[in-house]
Amino acid sequence: MSTDVQVSDLAHSSLVLHRKMSPLRIMLLLATMVAIVETVSSQPLVTDNVKTAHRCGNDLTFYLMEQVYAMKPKLAALEAKTKKMELDLTVQQQQMETLQNRKDLRCESGVVGIHTIPIPNWPYTQSVTFQTPFEAKPTVTYGLYLLDTGYTRNTRVIAEVTDVTKTGLQVKLNTWADTELYGARVSWMACGQ
Repeated sequence: MSTDVQVSDLAHSSLVLHRKMSPLRIMLLLATMVAIVETVSSQPLVTDNVKTAHRCGNDLTFYLMEQVYAMKPKLAALEAKTKKMELDLTVQQQQMETLQNRKDLRCESGVVGIHTIPIPNWPYTQSVTFQTPFEAKPTVTYGLYLLDTGYTRNTRVIAEVTDVTKTGLQVKLNTWADTELYGARVSWMACGQ
């Protein structure tokens, strides 16, 4: 079997194994291959460097091993950085997938209530239908937008949002005792997907 065939077989083996090996092990394998080829062949492999041009056999093997071991800390640092970059890339890919799969958040808002003279009948209830139904029950925030009471009595009012569904909600305004409530309005906002 010729040297070319042996080198070819070693190169093929290293290509198959490189997927399972760390860069440091690949480097050591390549250095070993170079040493074997140098030992078998009569021509030195390195010709541009006077110090290494005349090395052969064990001298070249030891020289290459020294060089590989001198590179070992740098290779280990590069391997650690590569692993960190792969982890960061994985996290970023997961974040991108999450953003791509996320439905857009949207909000609808409005004002409901009553304000009349003479004093309206309490409780007052009004249903609201969303312009576009939500995919799930939205989160609703609300607050009093208008309040008109008689100045001679205590102000008492209850504002409630009830029966929130994908398609709408219900607002209930009420008072009690002797409060003169001429009007109350609620501003609401529903947000969801």
